[in-house]
Amino acid sequence: MRPNKQAQEDEDQDSERRALALELAQGQEDVAMTEEERRDQLEKERKATVISNLAEQRKMIGSPNGHLLEGDLSLDARLDAIIATEQEGAPFPVYGLDEQIANNMIENCIGTLGLPMGLAFNFTINGNPLVIPMAIEEPSVIAAVSSAAKTISTYQGFQATAPERNMIIAQVQLLDIKDADMDRVMAKMQEQEKAIQEEANEYCTNMVMRGGGVQRVSFHRVRRHVSRESFKGQDLLVKYGVISPQNVPSRTQLGLSSQGRCSEWLVVHLHIDVGDAMGANCANTVAEGIAPFLAKMSGGRIGVRILSNLNVDRIAKSTFRLPFSHMGYKSLPGKDVAVRLLEAYEWADLDPYRAATHNKGIMNGIDAVALATGQDWRAIEAGAHAWASGAGTYSDRSSEHSSLNSKEFGQCGLEQQQQNGSKRKFGHDTPGGRRAKISRGDAYKPLTRYWVEEDEERLAQGFKGQDALVFCGELEMPIMVGTKGGVLSTNPVHAFTLGVMRYPDSKQLAMAMVTVGLAQNFAALRALVTEGIQRGHMALHARNIAISAGTPPASVDEVTAHMIDTGRIRLGAARSYIEKRGLGLYSVGMSANSSNISVASSSVHLHNNNSNNNNNNNNSNGGPCRP
Repeated sequence: MRPNKQAQEDEDQDSERRALALELAQGQEDVAMTEEERRDQLEKERKATVISNLAEQRKMIGSPNGHLLEGDLSLDARLDAIIATEQEGAPFPVYGLDEQIANNMIENCIGTLGLPMGLAFNFTINGNPLVIPMAIEEPSVIAAVSSAAKTISTYQGFQATAPERNMIIAQVQLLDIKDADMDRVMAKMQEQEKAIQEEANEYCTNMVMRGGGVQRVSFHRVRRHVSRESFKGQDLLVKYGVISPQNVPSRTQLGLSSQGRCSEWLVVHLHIDVGDAMGANCANTVAEGIAPFLAKMSGGRIGVRILSNLNVDRIAKSTFRLPFSHMGYKSLPGKDVAVRLLEAYEWADLDPYRAATHNKGIMNGIDAVALATGQDWRAIEAGAHAWASGAGTYSDRSSEHSSLNSKEFGQCGLEQQQQNGSKRKFGHDTPGGRRAKISRGDAYKPLTRYWVEEDEERLAQGFKGQDALVFCGELEMPIMVGTKGGVLSTNPVHAFTLGVMRYPDSKQLAMAMVTVGLAQNFAALRALVTEGIQRGHMALHARNIAISAGTPPASVDEVTAHMIDTGRIRLGAARSYIEKRGLGLYSVGMSANSSNISVASSSVHLHNNNSNNNNNNNNSNGGPCRP
């Protein structure tokens, strides 16, 4: 036995020597490698490991194609899942924007504001599965859109479209053009459209070099409607010589006619292709640059020069179709759900009080994606509500009421004539080619549309009667987004969230956002017409109550479950349970280190590196964020 033991020891020593030699050789090779090459090698190894782990995780919680469908992952697991989007080896920026960068972004900065950010699953858009990040403080929104997306993905998923060119409109207001001269000035400027376009492109040369720039120019006459109150104010301006009488519209015929006065303004629209940028700064630069050229050509006075947030050149649309057999919900048959949804939609179409809340729910989803991906959600909101009010051209839009009669109403679509100031109409084409429509006027309407129709494919497959019907949903609205430029490079979170979406271009991002808005609205209406929204919402809201009551993070699930089980989702109930169970109170907003205080209730982080010198370095005149 001894010789065998000796042989084993000799073999082990040889293995150690070989390993040592290999290690030394590797060390010499490492020395020969540059620092950059070493980083590249480590990055490749890290990415390979991450991709492998992510694939395994998707295999566990998803469908065979890797589309995430189910799974109650922990926060750490979710962060691990998105690590594949990391750049240059940096971890996911959980704490978001650096305070020093924030201080250089705005005036009088005191910190940053945090919002919960989650992932919406189950979306299939144009046949492609997509995970969509959403930043929102309101519970149930992400759960609702994920649930609706799951229902719709069981059939054909969502179909979405957006314009090929990412356009923005720059407006230039020209004043003091006499009524008698307006026709001549309009004709002259229309003849000089090419010259105006070429001059305007001088103020966006970078866009032109990228294949964009000013694509066309349109002209609009804006009639001045003067109320009695504003006219009185203008009378005072004339009386004391502030303005000329000819600049005040006549009150004759409600201020719509005059002979020597200026009762109209000329507004020039420059339609600019801004590539994958949002384009606000580009539009404003072009508007201000071209204004003197336009004033000289028209003989008018330069007024306001600014972009428009109602952008009919950026209309994104998402649709879905569901057979009744796919629409059953909470023990309610699919056909009953469809009828109730149409009734809820018709109410919103008839009642602006309801339409406002209807549209707010749509924007719950869209704004959350906008916040997560670094978009100007205020611009999107402004355009959405202007569109809902019937705006979009200098003519009225029209819309239809819903109907269960599939023979009366056909496929919902968009009829858009050429962009020469002609009218855009929205509606359902009837079999005889007629277009049933109700004038929108100034009414505020729902952004989504729902209807029922017979499906040709299902008819061809032998389905008859109700089995051949499909419930259709559509959301069509202007969405101004960009995936390059702006603040996207300032906040590191945006690079990661766009990475989660596979780095979309502006068209793809707009399609994702309009789809989330449609899914959110469908989910909300479905809940409203069945069990109501409070049951599910309050169950999710119970977590916020538990946190507010001072529940330790590890016990939030336990306290939440207790409140739901007892039906007492109240602060007092949570505190009573915490005390009874001896869980201890968790102080929200105070870290263990008194020199590093986080005011978590408002998510404003104030850091002081030197607690002994609190009062020595304060700067009340625009200094850095650190007090």
